[in-house]
Amino acid sequence: MNHPGPEPHVFGEQDEGPHAVPDVTLWQESVLLHWYDRRQGIGGWHRIGHEPNNRGGRAAIWSFLFDRSGWQYRRCGEVELGAADRLVNGFGASSALRFAYEGGAAIWSVRDGELDARLECRNLYPLLDPFPPGDELAAKRFPHHFEVAGQVTGQVTYQGCRVDIEGFGYRDHSWGARDWDKGMLNHRWFTGTLGPALSFGAITAQAATGKLIRTGYVNRNGRTTIARATDVVAYMEPDGLTHRGGEVRLTLPDDEVIHLRLTARAGVLFQRGTVVMVEMLCEVEGHGLSGYCDAEISSNARNGTGPVMLALNATTADGFSDFAPLRFP
Repeated sequence: MNHPGPEPHVFGEQDEGPHAVPDVTLWQESVLLHWYDRRQGIGGWHRIGHEPNNRGGRAAIWSFLFDRSGWQYRRCGEVELGAADRLVNGFGASSALRFAYEGGAAIWSVRDGELDARLECRNLYPLLDPFPPGDELAAKRFPHHFEVAGQVTGQVTYQGCRVDIEGFGYRDHSWGARDWDKGMLNHRWFTGTLGPALSFGAITAQAATGKLIRTGYVNRNGRTTIARATDVVAYMEPDGLTHRGGEVRLTLPDDEVIHLRLTARAGVLFQRGTVVMVEMLCEVEGHGLSGYCDAEISSNARNGTGPVMLALNATTADGFSDFAPLRFP
C-alpha cells in the first residue's frame, strides 16, 4: 500500500522531554540519534529506551561508534532505571548514555572506559511523524512518534585522541506500548540527510498478517512532502541478515522521483526480546548531492516458524500459473 496521505503531524519542543507514564506493562519511551561526519569517516548510532514498568524500571541501551581510523564500539543491554536517569528534559541510562534537550538542541553524551563523546544535534526542519494515520502496523507500533534530521557538532575522544565532529544526524522519539517479543516480519527504515537541500525517510514494514505498508517523505529546504509511492531496496549479503547498501525511490505527488543510492560504511546489530535490528550506516548519493543515512532492516519473514505470508518477487504456487516479467518502480 502506498500512502499519499495528508500533511504529517508536527510536534513541538514540549514533546522533547518525558511524557506521563500510564499503568501499562509494556509502556516505553525512547530517544534515538544516528549521525555521520562524512569528511572524517566517523559516526554513530545511539538509543535510550525507558521501560518504567518493566521489573521495577529498566533503561535499554543500544550504542555504537566507529572511526575509519580503525576502531569501533558497541554496547547492547540494559541497566536498572534510577532516579538520576529520569531527567526533566531528557533520558539517562546510567553514565553510559544520556540525552537532554537544552537551548534548542538535542545533546547526547557517551561515556564508557576510554570513550567520551558529546554530540549536539540542531534540527533542519520541524519535528514530524511520517506514518500513515490509523495504519495497523507502523502507526500502531509507534502510536506517538516524531523524527527529524539535523546538523551535528561535538567531540569524540578515544584513548586520548580527540576528533571534533562536524556532520549531520537524524533522530527520533517514541512513546507508547512496545512488545519486544512481537516484532514486524520484515521492515526497511532508511532515514538520512544530504544537508538542508534534501532529507528523507523511507519505510516499508510487513505485519504478521502479511500486509505490507510503504510510506516516505522528503524535506527540501524546510518544506516536507509526503511521497505518493515508496520503494526501498537493500542489497542483501549471503547471511540473509546484513546488507551492503541499497536504493531508495520516492515518487512525489507531481510524479517527480527522488532516487538515492546507498553504500554501507559501518554496521551494528542490536537485539531486544526476539527483535533483531541491523543498522547499516551508509553514504548516500543523488541529485547532485552527497550525504548519509542509516539503512535499518529486520528480516523475519516466517515469524520464526510460521508460513510464508508474502513473496514479492517469487512464486509460491505449485503447478502452472500466469507469469509476467518482473518490473520495478
